[in-house]
Amino acid sequence: MILAWHQLAAGATAVAVVAWLLRSRWTHTHPRAALVLWQITGLTLIVATIGALLGFGLAPFNRGLLPALFLLPARVGELDVWHFAAVAAGLTLAGWLVVNQVLCLRSTARARARHRLLLQLVARPAPDALEVDHPIAVAYCLPGRTPRIVVSAGARRLLTDTELDAVLAHERAHARERHHLVVAPFQALRRLLPGSALLTRVVATIELLVEMCADDRAARTHGREPLASALERFHAHGVAGTPAGALAVADTPVQARIRRLREPQRSAFPAMWPAACLVVLTALGTSASLFAVPL
Repeated sequence: MILAWHQLAAGATAVAVVAWLLRSRWTHTHPRAALVLWQITGLTLIVATIGALLGFGLAPFNRGLLPALFLLPARVGELDVWHFAAVAAGLTLAGWLVVNQVLCLRSTARARARHRLLLQLVARPAPDALEVDHPIAVAYCLPGRTPRIVVSAGARRLLTDTELDAVLAHERAHARERHHLVVAPFQALRRLLPGSALLTRVVATIELLVEMCADDRAARTHGREPLASALERFHAHGVAGTPAGALAVADTPVQARIRRLREPQRSAFPAMWPAACLVVLTALGTSASLFAVPL
């Protein structure tokens, strides 16, 4: 049971950090730091949840979780119904998460592959991106080993040259920083539990932070106002739906990003961030180590 209590403590730590992140305002000023903490915290919560179930279920063996799992086939009869149910729940949850992640990655990869084939047929190469002859303004990054930046003829007509350069820099930032890998695990969890309002809110927060990171990268080279003006034009004219697996410049709440670009907050880097990272990393390390080390 000591293993289970340690895992529950690690999970409670992760939950507390999640609550802090959802309430904090500094995350919009320092989105990269927030994303790092979100990723560590999410992994900690998953590992601790599985560990708590297995820790309780395998407690009669008095071993680390992995050694106890190896003993399980030969000694499963020693477990009562509650311990057996906890082990089954832990293994089911772990398998469920892994299978769901793999299926989501495969589905997204297939959608991107289909879209790449479509772009080969309908898009024409331009010096700065692939261009599709579509009247509605749209610009997006199609991630992958060879990312594609796509812009429509409507977007070229809608934006000035300076605004278009800022938008394309935003999309190149998505490709360069592999933002699709940041959001993929959280989006997979949302598909697993589509009815969870809290998880939907978390995923929306992650997606917004990713867009803000790309905004910052583009603003450093092209200025804040051109990108804010471009977002305003996209929002006013409406944008086409983004293909599955792509990252678009105007998909997330645009007004919040426009305000952030035009009225940047000069808040200091949060003093609690290093402490929060240290606490969560300690919780993650403790939770992971308990899978192998008996207590």
